[in-house]
Amino acid sequence: MASANQLELVVESLPGSGEVVRVNGELDLGNVSEFKEALTRSSVVGMLVVDLSECSFLDSSAVRVLIEAAAKREGDGRGLVLVAPEGGVRRTLEIVGLDKMLPLHATLSDAAL
Repeated sequence: MASANQLELVVESLPGSGEVVRVNGELDLGNVSEFKEALTRSSVVGMLVVDLSECSFLDSSAVRVLIEAAAKREGDGRGLVLVAPEGGVRRTLEIVGLDKMLPLHATLSDAAL
């Protein structure tokens, strides 16, 4: 598990043609480039799921990366889905309106259906 100021990203294949990027730790200006690289590196044709279940914090730079990744994937005909259980990260996504822009699920199993 990542400590409060560290970020751990794990990329895994989903059954079918999807991929999940699991975020563990804080997403902020200091490490957002690593997060952006993980999202843009994905060449999966199917759905890309960003699992924020273990993300303890995200700032506006991380929100911007999510918006940019969603727009790029949509332009390429591919989708992006977010996973965030109840809590501060989900509340942040709702406040900025990402829940209106992208599918937002409470669990990975809900998102991967």
